[in-house]
Amino acid sequence: MKLIKSQKKTSKIDIITSYITQIEQYIVFIYLFCMLGIFPLLYKEQYHKIGNTKFEFFWNVSLFFIILSAIFILFKAVIKKITISSFINKLSFLDFTVFIYGVCVCLSYGFSDFKEYAFKGAAGWEMGLCSQLIFVAIYFLVSKQKESLKFILGIHLSSSFLVFVFGILHRFEIDPLGMYEGLNLQQKVEFLSTIGQATWFSSYVCTTFAVGLVLFYISKKHSLRIISGIYSVISFGILVTQNSDSAFIAIAGILLLLGYFSLSDIEKWCRFWQVSSLMWGTFAGIGILQRIFVDRAVPLDALSIFFSQSVFTWVMLIVSFMIMLFYSNLYKKNLTENQLKNAKNRTENIIRLGGVMSTTKAIYKGIVFFLVVGILLTLVFIYLNTKGYLLQWFNYQNTHPYLLFDYHWGSNRGSTWMISWQAFMQLPFYQKLFGVGPDSLSAYLYSIPEISDLLHSLWGNVRLTNAHNEYLNSLLCYGVVGVSAWLAVLIGGITYFYKKAKDNPFMIAFALCIMGYACHNIFCYQQVCATPFLFIALGIGESLTKSENFNTIK
Repeated sequence: MKLIKSQKKTSKIDIITSYITQIEQYIVFIYLFCMLGIFPLLYKEQYHKIGNTKFEFFWNVSLFFIILSAIFILFKAVIKKITISSFINKLSFLDFTVFIYGVCVCLSYGFSDFKEYAFKGAAGWEMGLCSQLIFVAIYFLVSKQKESLKFILGIHLSSSFLVFVFGILHRFEIDPLGMYEGLNLQQKVEFLSTIGQATWFSSYVCTTFAVGLVLFYISKKHSLRIISGIYSVISFGILVTQNSDSAFIAIAGILLLLGYFSLSDIEKWCRFWQVSSLMWGTFAGIGILQRIFVDRAVPLDALSIFFSQSVFTWVMLIVSFMIMLFYSNLYKKNLTENQLKNAKNRTENIIRLGGVMSTTKAIYKGIVFFLVVGILLTLVFIYLNTKGYLLQWFNYQNTHPYLLFDYHWGSNRGSTWMISWQAFMQLPFYQKLFGVGPDSLSAYLYSIPEISDLLHSLWGNVRLTNAHNEYLNSLLCYGVVGVSAWLAVLIGGITYFYKKAKDNPFMIAFALCIMGYACHNIFCYQQVCATPFLFIALGIGESLTKSENFNTIK
């Protein structure tokens, strides 16, 4: 009798926890629908306080669903007698890195001298303790979702597609939503689509577009390839017109990682060059439209115009297309020979093809090597040029704005970087470890009289709120410990999903999302239109690694 009662009791617990799990799935689904489907398209009163509108939506929706989900999670933990130690033991590698990042943020807040400021963060950004803990909670909330994942990704692709389309239309002063009414030309350059400020917009694009791109890269079905191909064209179209130089750093990082992943076999390598051809073709196509509709095209910065209208773009299109044709013909010939010839010839063909790919890998690694060396030499040149050593040794100095690192370098990022580094070096040892507090760079800088006077002389009443480099900003706000934890999340996430992609190629999408964000924010910062989507991407990617009904997309 005792055994029967025990079995009945266990059965009731299982039934209850099953219902709770289903409720949790619904909660996460609705939350993702709000963030992926509604948030990107949300605006009020055109661009007036659009950042505040989006932050309030993010904050209220996230807090509501996190608290609601936490209630059910705690209830399930109580009835199943789940301990903290058992919870920690079940953490995956990615779970652990995000969890440690949350702990480091809390330590930074605990050691901060600006706790009131650090709690919410700088006005207009609000990336303080509250938002950071929300980001961590979002990851753990989303990573438990196992149902309707394809539908969720469909919502994201549909919403982001509309955002990108509106952005391209705005770059030709076509305004279906009436967002540009009353704006002057300079404001039209600085704002677009339903995201708003161009830098925030490019952050959103670089963090999210890789999902659709990878669908084009891996899809077997013609219909899905066409749909994802159209999405990719629109993505590349907005990337070349969004007018933030940071986006091109992100594209380079994404293509380098996708190219390295594609070296594993010739089919992936062919697909990579299809992606490359599509990108350069889209850039060139945008350039043609800019020339045709010259009176309507919004004037963009030099780098954006270079990638859309230069001869270099056409050369890269032709080169990419020729390489794609070469490997595609080789791949098709390989398939035909494998079908028609005997086992011996098939083996010889595989060996020959393996030799071709080995040579390709060597060439690719060589290109990457020379690219890295070129970047390092450029940095050395900038240093020698800036310090005046070239003038002293060779009576030569280059005054190009990208090759002379002064206060005006990189749209005045030179000044923010130098001042932030100077401020970091003045910190006492314990604050070098744990920082001045989440999003508290501004509070700290303006508390130092000589730095405050310098900032006022440079920008007047405009307040510097971050370093315009996420890693330098994190170093100052979270210290060496905190920035190390944040880098572990980014680098660990890329390597984690890269390894998972060997079994499920779609997982490379999440590695590319992280890469896009990480590269873009070398010149940018955390904000509500990008950082939540990074943690959502981390969470969805983690959930897919545990999903039994989502092994591949074809």
